[in-house]
Amino acid sequence: MAIVGTLRNLFSESSRDESAQDARTPAALLLARLLPARCLLCADACTNALCAPCDADLRRTGEESCPRCRLPSSNGEVCGRCLRFPPKWSQLAAMFWYQFPLDRLIVGAKHARYWNMFDWAAVSTVAWPFANDATLIPVPASAERIEERGYNQTTLLARALAKRFSLRVDDEALVRIRATAKQANRSWAERRRNVKHAFAATRSLAGESVVLVDDVLTTGATLNECARAALAAGAARVDAYVIARVNPPRARDRIQKFNRAVA
Repeated sequence: MAIVGTLRNLFSESSRDESAQDARTPAALLLARLLPARCLLCADACTNALCAPCDADLRRTGEESCPRCRLPSSNGEVCGRCLRFPPKWSQLAAMFWYQFPLDRLIVGAKHARYWNMFDWAAVSTVAWPFANDATLIPVPASAERIEERGYNQTTLLARALAKRFSLRVDDEALVRIRATAKQANRSWAERRRNVKHAFAATRSLAGESVVLVDDVLTTGATLNECARAALAAGAARVDAYVIARVNPPRARDRIQKFNRAVA
């Protein structure tokens, strides 16, 4: 297994640009034949990033969730928080909760080139929930992040979705106009301040239905600012798609955690 993994990594390194553009290039097909794919969790042979049993074990968001934030909501109605503080996007699609082991796989897709995770996410999306003529716009990464990783994971995800549902991707429609610090380990208020007015449109989006694409939604601060920029550019509607949604702890759980910490 170690030898196979090494060969796969070397092969992926030599064909990184081609794979980023199309996961089904001749080189990728040859790689799949010579080194059959294995489940990223249990290592069983499979045709996707995850085998069917591991896929089935992942916790999915329920039908009774708020259509705007995908947190649990009675009868699938818009939740009280979204009524009081509505996000800039109209509807959110999030298939899974961001928790172990999916969180490790998404981090791997972001930093370790687990690119087959994006095809798996597209295949796991049974039906496209938004307009059939929507423009997919990946959340733009900073130049530093792209230089560090060699790619923007949200662009690869958007391309996988576009291929599956015959949609159009415009990965240059939004850009970061100022550098931002990493969002990890920041509070909701800090995240909001960190990305405020950090994005701008490079062209008119007048009359277009836009779907912002990201891997994970935590507080929604980044997506909200991207949606603000898209609406300012004239987009008729802005929705959002993410693989996973962070389920924030309830107030009661936070109080219990605090009490244990100070006991």
